[in-house]
Amino acid sequence: MISFLRNRSKRKKILRGCLITVGILLVFYFIIPPQTPLFQVDYSTTVLDESGKPLRYFLNNQDQWLLPPDTSNIPEKLKQSVIQFEDEAFHSHPGINPLAIIKALYRNITRGEIISGASTITMQVARMRNPKSRTYFNKVLEMLDALKLEIHYSKEEILRLYLQHAPYGSNIMGYKAASLKYFGKNPDQLTWSEAATLAVLPNAPGLIFPTRSDPLLAKKRDLLLKKLYDNTLIPDQTYRLALLEPIPDQFLTFSQDAPHLTQSLKLAYPTQDIIRTTLNKQTQQKVQVATRKHQEQLNRFGIENTAVLVADTRTGAIKAYMGSADYFDKKAQGMVDGVQSARSSGSVLKPFLYALSMDDGLIVPESYIRDLPTYFDGFAPNNASETFQGVATAKEALVNSLNVPAVRLLNAYGVFQFYNFLKEAGVSSLFRSADEYGLPLILGGAEVTVWDMTTLYRGLANKGFFEPLHILQADSLQESKGIKLISEGAAHLTLEMLKDLKRPGNEFYWQNFSGQQSIAWKTGTSFGHKDAWAIGVTPEYTIAVWAGNFDGSTNKNLGGAVSAGPLMFDLFQVLGANTTQNWFEKDEKAFTKQTLCALSGFVATEACPETISRDVPAHMKALRKCSYHKIQYFSDNGKYTTCSKCWNTLGAHKKAVTFYPPDIAYYLRENGQYITPIPGHYPECEAYTSEKALKIIYPNLDAKLFLPRDFDGELQEVICKVGNSRQQSTVYWYLNESYVGETHQNHKLAIQFADGWNTLMVIDDKGSSDVHKVFAQHRN
Repeated sequence: MISFLRNRSKRKKILRGCLITVGILLVFYFIIPPQTPLFQVDYSTTVLDESGKPLRYFLNNQDQWLLPPDTSNIPEKLKQSVIQFEDEAFHSHPGINPLAIIKALYRNITRGEIISGASTITMQVARMRNPKSRTYFNKVLEMLDALKLEIHYSKEEILRLYLQHAPYGSNIMGYKAASLKYFGKNPDQLTWSEAATLAVLPNAPGLIFPTRSDPLLAKKRDLLLKKLYDNTLIPDQTYRLALLEPIPDQFLTFSQDAPHLTQSLKLAYPTQDIIRTTLNKQTQQKVQVATRKHQEQLNRFGIENTAVLVADTRTGAIKAYMGSADYFDKKAQGMVDGVQSARSSGSVLKPFLYALSMDDGLIVPESYIRDLPTYFDGFAPNNASETFQGVATAKEALVNSLNVPAVRLLNAYGVFQFYNFLKEAGVSSLFRSADEYGLPLILGGAEVTVWDMTTLYRGLANKGFFEPLHILQADSLQESKGIKLISEGAAHLTLEMLKDLKRPGNEFYWQNFSGQQSIAWKTGTSFGHKDAWAIGVTPEYTIAVWAGNFDGSTNKNLGGAVSAGPLMFDLFQVLGANTTQNWFEKDEKAFTKQTLCALSGFVATEACPETISRDVPAHMKALRKCSYHKIQYFSDNGKYTTCSKCWNTLGAHKKAVTFYPPDIAYYLRENGQYITPIPGHYPECEAYTSEKALKIIYPNLDAKLFLPRDFDGELQEVICKVGNSRQQSTVYWYLNESYVGETHQNHKLAIQFADGWNTLMVIDDKGSSDVHKVFAQHRN
């Protein structure tokens, strides 16, 4: 008996020890917080605009719509519906409902199968985060986990976790995705009927499927609505109207704004659930509508693709991004991102050369630049009009996009220097050396992207300060990494020149209408009509448009002014101006006054009969003096110019004259301008030498001509041209020392060159001459 008591006492101690141990373990179990985050879930990547509006949702790796959790309040309608349907005692129980468990256990035993789990919302959260087969043992673990969750999470947090991860049919997970896919609205906009529908779905997600819904779903919803009505949570009229609302029978499609951009961001940030951009959803959608409408017009002419980029001029943040008009147009290769594709620049780089040349002291907007046939080592640029003016002011040359003045200016400024500027300013697509690009660089010989050109034009508007554009909100907070490459004065003067370009189509008379914006803009068309550009800048927006075919095919209908320009102006009109600043402010400190020759636009001399005062960049290099006006001395009878050697004989009347070199004079006369003739020097003066009044304009010195034969085999003739400052003189032509003819006033002559090197010489009746060597080769 004593032994038995002793053994019984020992068993009690063991049992008590076990209970204490279990108690301690349970205490530790409940005290130790659950893992963080509670759900190790693969969420759908979500790309948002600047205000948090969705641009695009992506399926997660399980091909599910499971949107990342947010901190917004759970809508009251959905909250009440879920609690009434799933767990009426949610706010009063500690995670499990003992009474419900006893009832469920009794039912399961009497029926011989599991027909009820008595799961609270908390228990369902525990099961969703750690799914297991439905057994009594797993149910106990589920209850323990639920009790633990109640210790560490508030009721609001637990309800949120349930709603964010509950299944809602097909591949839809979470209440936010369900609200958007079934009703096309955010959860806070749900009606009582819609909230009740979502409340009953996690309990039986198979009741709904695209194109059909099980009648049982409507029955469940209606029963829940009746319960809400009976518990006075909804009034009678609301209840009756809610019963009339249809059950959704399809999945709505998520909008896909800026698909090229969102796709690239998802690939660039594969582990990021939420990507916040600087885009503005409303702006993006306006740009999408305008671009697709414009593309419909281009399609008629065989032009299949358009790309658009809109940036905030002040901050460099991207507001709209269109890689193509239709991402899903496989025939037109719509998935190609035209914003990032390198294309020929056409003429859109010219404004930067003019701005840099101002800082370098080569020109100001009023300065003359020669517009003549020009040859550089086999490269002979031509204007789009295939005509020459002789001279054009820098402003005229830029506004009219003349090619010859631009090439001559680049030759004076330096290809290497301009190439370095492009690299420093942000052009990332230049893969050749400066020498390989050469002078054609300024006419479209370089490859640029819409992104890079937006960067450049925004830099011009940013007072010559060039910095990268940004598209992520996080980048907006980073310190600027820009560089000052153009002076503020040169940048402003360039914008002023670009503002005066004549707009195409209906925009031609834009100044006649109130509320119109001033825009600095430039178009460009690549060689072979493969790329059309239009880029515009205002204090608010920088907009770049490219049009063409992604396959690089030629289309004669393609042109910057007609293919890209109209869309650019439409976008400025559609987006409007949200600020009172209609044009760029001028900082007087960035300029200094300069007295210029009214004719040539260079620094005035005493010979210049008329001068103008203009603002020029404050720190530009010294501008050269005018060479188009000279002080000359004339004889008493006005027939000759004289010098100190013949003043005593003929007289010395001082007079300022306008002097044009022979080649310029030739083209000015061709364009109908009268040039006052300047008498030659007195020929009997001991200081007289033959004047350089004659110049062969075509063919160029050391030119190489490759000439076809006529159909009958005859050799082709070449129309040779000579410029002469003395228009009335006679010019005598010699080829290989043989006389071939003479011309008067209009000095053009058709000459048949022999194969190989030829010597072309011209002499006028005053003794002026010029000689060129010309290589000719006739092809059969």
